[in-house]
Amino acid sequence: MFEHLEQGQIRLLHIQPGTGPAIICDLEVVTLASQAQKYEALSYTWGSQDLEFEVIISKESYPVTSNLYAALKNLQRDDGQARIIWIDAICINQKNFQERTSQVNMMADIYRNAGLVIMWLGEEITIDGVSTEGAAFALLKQIQEVFNVHGLVDLDFQLAGPDGDPCPGYGLPYTQSVDWIRLSRVFSKPYFERIWIIQEVVNARKAILACGSVSVDWEIVRNLARSVRKCGCLGNLEYDGSAPGITSVNAMADLKEEKGIDLIPLLVKTSGYKATKEVDKVFALMNLASNAADVGIRVDYSLENEPFKVWETLALYNLTIHQNLLCLSNAGIRSLSKKTQSWVAVYEDFGGACLALHGKDHFSASRETKAPITVSDGNQVLTVEGYIVDTVAVIAPEVAQFVPTAIRSQTGPLTWLTKEEDQDRAVWMAGRLLNGLEIAKSACKYEEGLARERELARTMCCDLLMTGERANIDRAHQVHQWAIKTFQTYVLQPLPEDPEELKALQRELESTKPLGVRMEEITNSMASFGSRRSVCATTRGDLGQVPFGTQPGDLVCILKGGIVPFLLREDGDCYRLVGECFVNGIMYGEALDNQDLLEQKFEIR
Repeated sequence: MFEHLEQGQIRLLHIQPGTGPAIICDLEVVTLASQAQKYEALSYTWGSQDLEFEVIISKESYPVTSNLYAALKNLQRDDGQARIIWIDAICINQKNFQERTSQVNMMADIYRNAGLVIMWLGEEITIDGVSTEGAAFALLKQIQEVFNVHGLVDLDFQLAGPDGDPCPGYGLPYTQSVDWIRLSRVFSKPYFERIWIIQEVVNARKAILACGSVSVDWEIVRNLARSVRKCGCLGNLEYDGSAPGITSVNAMADLKEEKGIDLIPLLVKTSGYKATKEVDKVFALMNLASNAADVGIRVDYSLENEPFKVWETLALYNLTIHQNLLCLSNAGIRSLSKKTQSWVAVYEDFGGACLALHGKDHFSASRETKAPITVSDGNQVLTVEGYIVDTVAVIAPEVAQFVPTAIRSQTGPLTWLTKEEDQDRAVWMAGRLLNGLEIAKSACKYEEGLARERELARTMCCDLLMTGERANIDRAHQVHQWAIKTFQTYVLQPLPEDPEELKALQRELESTKPLGVRMEEITNSMASFGSRRSVCATTRGDLGQVPFGTQPGDLVCILKGGIVPFLLREDGDCYRLVGECFVNGIMYGEALDNQDLLEQKFEIR
């Protein structure tokens, strides 16, 4: 079946037309350069690894997963014409390491040369007689009509409609509408979590989202994701938890527009994505990285069972050759279960939004200071130079991130949150806010009252918006105070059982919001930068946000060449890296004005 491939060759799958249960295909070996826009390419998730179905390829039985079988069935034409398409699981001999390595290196060109990339989400799901995806795609097209008339407006789901209920306007459904639930479910499909889709979509000339028999153009999906970026919501909930595909679409749209991005920032941006093989977290991005020839590694599937070698090589090369500390922002004690060195990043979704990446145009904790970065003792000990500027004194209890499940269920009742989830969400949000207030009492650097309140608000959003802009602290303070008052007065009290009383309460809350302030961009920042971080107070009386796992006594350090501060923990005659942190009052190099600072070397294991 798998004829040998020469340099520059690929296989194309010809899906023969038909309407019956049998799927009959042929494989053709071609030169990629001769096939520009003469074929399509499938972008999909393998899903379950169980090979439950069979298709006929070149007169031989070939096992495939259920999701791929469904895609092939929907791709099969009934007009007498064969469909010519490239699909990785079939067109690459998965048992041949050498071929896999060679073909993965060609994948950017394979998707770039395709006339159409089909982003396959799976089969349609029908609830109460309505296709979830069909209704969601219809809403997407309605939203695009709004953009056609008004331009790419920022949708705000907290605006009040004519009757006082939240509504984004422009004739779109009310914020609470089931239509937004259906759309959220589309963006919570497993497809959007797959690392390989990034290069497949970024390199596509033209792409569509397809689910069963319905489809929608990529540009419409991209525009929707752009329009909700500032508010951070889709309908009634923050999309980071309820519709994470929005984040995925924005990431792919950014990469399509950017003229070049290095591998380490790419890995940081995609740390939440999944891959069947851990090495694919890197290999799937190599064709997108502008510096792929200068990262110290190459695609090599002989390493697929030794992913730590890939992580270690990346860290060594970036730290010692490029003398860049960005990779430390995704390293730390949280990932020590997979390695021995705390300074080696494995780019898993361990914490909130990366401070060094989002704040690269603003933060400058070490200013222009530089120092050689070296590694010794069999690649175990990293040596950097810097200063100890403070220590962690008290830390708020860790509050686990709230992740809704009812809305992400593909087949369950169409509801935003169950009653239990609504209570859990309130406890989560209130816990972070009230814990911050308690910790702020130890921030003796600031006078009690307005000054301390403002600096706590600055700390809660890490002085940044998710767009990469500096936060407006006057607005952040207004939103933070409103949120505290709301939770203390309403949310922690039992909600009315009567629907009319509940609606009246919601309208009362709406009327107390700060006027002229886009609350969602502040609350989105607080939620994103606060995810898996805790508020702390330092020995010098400052406020900060530190990663889960931080302990009192951990050292706040400025490392030469670092955009942000880092936490180190003494460990015998060395240190362990805890992680990057935000500490108020030192993010812009202020700590270096202290004439008593002692420069020292840190040996980090």
